[in-house]
Amino acid sequence: MAGRRSYRSVKTVERPSRKIVKGAVGSATRLTAVPRKKGGGAGPSTFRPVPKKASRRTGRVQKASVAGTNRVDLSAFPSEAVRKLDRSICLACVLDVFTRHMGLSLNTAHLEIKRYKPSLAELNSPAVTRPYFTMQSPQDPCPYCGSPPKWHARLAIYRIEGGRTTDALRRELVKALPTSGNQFLILEERGTRQGAFFEWLEKISKGLDLEAPQWLREVCRHYLSRKEPKEDWQAQFEQIQSIRRSRRLERGWEVGKGRLFLAPPLFDELLLVHYLVSRSQKAGGLTLEGRYTLRELMARLRSGGYLRAVGVIAQNPSDAFEELLQYLSGGEASMKLHYIVDRSDLLGKVGQLKAFKPPRPSVRGHLIS
Repeated sequence: MAGRRSYRSVKTVERPSRKIVKGAVGSATRLTAVPRKKGGGAGPSTFRPVPKKASRRTGRVQKASVAGTNRVDLSAFPSEAVRKLDRSICLACVLDVFTRHMGLSLNTAHLEIKRYKPSLAELNSPAVTRPYFTMQSPQDPCPYCGSPPKWHARLAIYRIEGGRTTDALRRELVKALPTSGNQFLILEERGTRQGAFFEWLEKISKGLDLEAPQWLREVCRHYLSRKEPKEDWQAQFEQIQSIRRSRRLERGWEVGKGRLFLAPPLFDELLLVHYLVSRSQKAGGLTLEGRYTLRELMARLRSGGYLRAVGVIAQNPSDAFEELLQYLSGGEASMKLHYIVDRSDLLGKVGQLKAFKPPRPSVRGHLIS
């Protein structure tokens, strides 16, 4: 499915940042020796606390750490139109490249990290390469350099499919995001509806146990939530015991006595979605009506009138299947994918680690103390 993704262009939207008025900073103390008077005794020197003006660096660290508390609330969006990703990045690896290999000073390296804006190729790449890594446990060291967790930062990526049900909500959300410090990066990607459909199939297929019959019910809920996002399908499925093809309805659905009745076109679409999810498990794919091979499924959809209703005219099962996928997914029709990248944790970690010298990795990938 991943091979079907086709993206045409990527556009980065730069959001204007507001002017920040720096307030008063706190105060720190240091111990300073008081010199003895001439002719004084040989007693020990006495110390007294002397106020010291806090540096601007201290104020930046505090603001960066506060920035890490921001979160993006997507609860108002249709669940099937949004996707959340996490990318873990090792700051020790980045600083090692900047300082040891590129010869940058430590301060310059920190500034470059704060300016860092990941590209969509990095965010969407299935292969994780240094300095990105897959975090198995919050306490695990970096797999490349062995740095402890305090050197690890997280990028939270929220992807929203463009459309009538999401565009107004997305614009309202972006307008409400804080603009100070470039905490949030807004990206846009032009793709196809078919690419987004197959990515959605891949997302809902993860974690399914195809040996247990419950997965058929879960896929039904996901597909109906995608097709009719205004309905609360989570609540509906709490009272649904079975899913059946209706002999009375011509379109839509209804719930009665714990049974979900679907109009024939909608029920047949679910058969196809179930086939797409499970066709690589065994010979054919498992559906609500049992297991079908591709030829059997196309014959079933043709005899039920579904292929004729959606305009599929090919007689060969493989050709009919391709035409059916074009119809179900939306084909090559253009659509926008919107990304919100939360850099709060990254900025907070950079601010907190300014006072620390980055650990130096050994040849074996472990830190030298």
